[in-house]
Amino acid sequence: MPQARGSQTSTILVEESTYGADPGAPDAQQLYVVRNTLASNQNLLQSNTLSTSRERQSPIAGNIAVSGDIEFELGAESMGTILKHVLGSNTTSGSDPYTHTMTLGDLPVGFIIEKDYGANITNRYEKFNGCRVASAAFNFPNEGVPTATLSIIGATSVMGTSSIDATVTDNGHTSFSAFDASIEEGGSSIAYVESVEFTVDNELDDSAYVVGGSGVRRALPEGFSTVSGTITALFESDALLTKAIAGTETSLKIALTRGTGDGSAGNEYMEFFIQQLQLERTSAPIEGPGGLKLTMPFQAYISGSTSALQTIVKNAVATI
Repeated sequence: MPQARGSQTSTILVEESTYGADPGAPDAQQLYVVRNTLASNQNLLQSNTLSTSRERQSPIAGNIAVSGDIEFELGAESMGTILKHVLGSNTTSGSDPYTHTMTLGDLPVGFIIEKDYGANITNRYEKFNGCRVASAAFNFPNEGVPTATLSIIGATSVMGTSSIDATVTDNGHTSFSAFDASIEEGGSSIAYVESVEFTVDNELDDSAYVVGGSGVRRALPEGFSTVSGTITALFESDALLTKAIAGTETSLKIALTRGTGDGSAGNEYMEFFIQQLQLERTSAPIEGPGGLKLTMPFQAYISGSTSALQTIVKNAVATI
């Protein structure tokens, strides 16, 4: 058989109702990924039993560790569900188009990721149960495609000749361009930001292995949801630096808009609104005769009932 190729593969997501278990009526959604390194690893533990030989006895299997990254180019049609599993809470309003508003909260139970390696492989489907998002890194450059890279931890995996769901829902995907982006800082448009990166860290506790559990994680409880990042800006103004020195609260809103942005087909919209943050004090380095830049880390936080991060997706998908 020919070697399997990445161009032949596909990835789907199924939400779980019980952690680590297949749902009774799987409803798979097509994911559009750039890279999927999710893998199941189980090490072998050496035996230390003494015998009449210097050679070791046969090893035994250790715990199963499911982990890896999935990278996406940001697109509004196909990413609503996975973003819900990054943040936790979602409210949907409207009626074709729909507005999905997500904030930080308790994470959903979990999800299944299934890789299809293509027809060249006999057991072509690898299903990973008990997956949760450990962290998500978002990157908004000044050229190219805004991206999200999700670090995922799971419970176990199995190979098979058939998919968990033969009728996958495909909502389509169109990647946003950096040219579709606009940025507001403190409620006003800011024109001299070169790039923004931020991370949502869910602090998953991956230590829940139990006696009699066959090496499978029993749970993946989440801890704090920590939002932090970096703004890189042309040093045209000392406004950001002044806020950092004074400890002034500010905000950052990044909007990706196609067409009218109302959410209908061809007019999708995504918004990442870091509603409260403080910038870390840092100076602009002078590295030569060229233009100066300021790279400022920030940390976001809750204020009253206002979440540190709110994400809005407008599309023609009724349920995420």
